[in-house]
Amino acid sequence: MKPYYILLLSIFSATAALAQAPTEGTLLVATPEMRDPRFSETVILLLRYESDSVFGVAINRPTWVEPSTAFPNMEFLQRYRGNLYFGGPMDRSNVLVLIRDPENQVLDTKPIFHDIYLSTDPELLRDIIGTESTDQNLRLYAGHASWDAGQLDREIAAGHWRVIPAHADLVFAQDPLKVWQQVLALGSEISVKLSFREPTIAATIP
Repeated sequence: MKPYYILLLSIFSATAALAQAPTEGTLLVATPEMRDPRFSETVILLLRYESDSVFGVAINRPTWVEPSTAFPNMEFLQRYRGNLYFGGPMDRSNVLVLIRDPENQVLDTKPIFHDIYLSTDPELLRDIIGTESTDQNLRLYAGHASWDAGQLDREIAAGHWRVIPAHADLVFAQDPLKVWQQVLALGSEISVKLSFREPTIAATIP
């Protein structure tokens, strides 16, 4: 069994054991029932979930655009080796940064989850790119997705999103274009198995 499959299996096993509620640091996986074409086949990392503010970024929408082209006023982005991600339809002129920092040496703040941190500070980005200039531990997003809490809850209840725990290896997947298919396919497979073996548990799957 491949390590990536084992990772996904552990994620969905945890989700099956206890229905996952949307919180900061969870993933929203668009289901085939998603009706909004802007979010079709999208996986979103929730960066904030509060009563007056809910937003996140799409982790599986890389573009061919170099960040220095999209943000020419940030000349230091020319040192970055990686492409820009489309984070969502809101505020596409702004850049959000996700940093994978296992040693907690970059940010003096709490992580979004585990060792993943968020920043919107251009000066911090300049300093980080001076030492870490690839997308293995640093990813840049133009725009974000946002809701009010009630709106997102209604979309989840309608079956448009599945909520699962986030994992750094999913957020920083080497092939982000395959993340949605892999996560959704494995989730469906496990749901079918649990429906056959453990109907009371399967009923808690979002």
